[in-house]
Amino acid sequence: MKHNKGLMKVFGIPCLLVCVMFMCLTGPGQVFAKEKSVIKMRYGSYAPKTSVDEPVMWFIDEVSRRSGVKIELETYFSGTLAKAPDCLSAISEGVYDIGWISSAYTPGKLPYAMMVGSTPLVARSVYSLLAATDEVVRTFEPAEAEYKNAKVKFLFNSGIWHYDYIGTKPIKTLDDIKGIKARTYGYYSKAWSALGGVPVTISIMEAYDALQKGIVDGVLIQAFFMEHGLRLSEIAKHFTKLDFGCLPTPVIMNLETWNQLPETVKKAMQEVAKEMPKKAVQLITSPELGAIDRMKAKGVMVNILSAEDTTRLIELSSVISDQIVNDLAARGVKDTRKAMDIYLNALDKYLAQE
Repeated sequence: MKHNKGLMKVFGIPCLLVCVMFMCLTGPGQVFAKEKSVIKMRYGSYAPKTSVDEPVMWFIDEVSRRSGVKIELETYFSGTLAKAPDCLSAISEGVYDIGWISSAYTPGKLPYAMMVGSTPLVARSVYSLLAATDEVVRTFEPAEAEYKNAKVKFLFNSGIWHYDYIGTKPIKTLDDIKGIKARTYGYYSKAWSALGGVPVTISIMEAYDALQKGIVDGVLIQAFFMEHGLRLSEIAKHFTKLDFGCLPTPVIMNLETWNQLPETVKKAMQEVAKEMPKKAVQLITSPELGAIDRMKAKGVMVNILSAEDTTRLIELSSVISDQIVNDLAARGVKDTRKAMDIYLNALDKYLAQE
């Protein structure tokens, strides 16, 4: 059991016992069914099932259809196998085979992924954000290499739809943000501070209690998660469509699992992955708009920012992106300006195509 020592460090004894049981039954990485007409994989997420999972499920079904090899997923949500900071390690160690991660939790291992995933406010289009983030990995060799070094295979980016605001205090204009305590994290926190807000770093799974107890006034997250996954609309009655950036969520696979796949399946995955930015937008947008409608029906007040405020947010994004480049360069990450330029230029290109 070559992975046990790493698992103990990451997950501790209780989770280790569960993981050892899984591996004894199936082996690390993945052992395919004897006839190889069916492949079984474990899919994990630190969050409850939400719209960000839908593109992954569609991807797996479409790969099964095109390759002729059925892929069956055993799903584990809400951090059953790994908490948010441990998801990259969980996939690289073979605790589960495939899943999405938030690269903000692993800046040391995935600095380029963190860079593009932490740049808020740069566009109003989810499609352009996902397509541009994919392009960085596919055209900038160090960005692809950091996934290989982490013993995972990058497939594509799903996405957490626009970060919007829900809270117990209303935000009708950007000026209303002053003094608002909101759950956010990373460079999104810096953007919130620049607008006069007070960022609070807590686990998203603690958001309900934090709102209820007044630890925060609001939460920045996508609408579906607000309304369905976390049920924040039960206690917070003010929603503002901030479009505070879409968070790309890299969908990755254990590298040993990838290497064992039949070539027909690998080929299908690579083909379908190229189609995922547009497909992901279709799959995540409908549930999000539906969640906003349901919150309205429950008495949540919905506010939309003015065009002037939206322009202010876009202008702020350039300041934050420069700060990210400088911070990573100071930590010894090479070619950060080049990587960011690839990303920003790709954003412009995909926005122009819409």
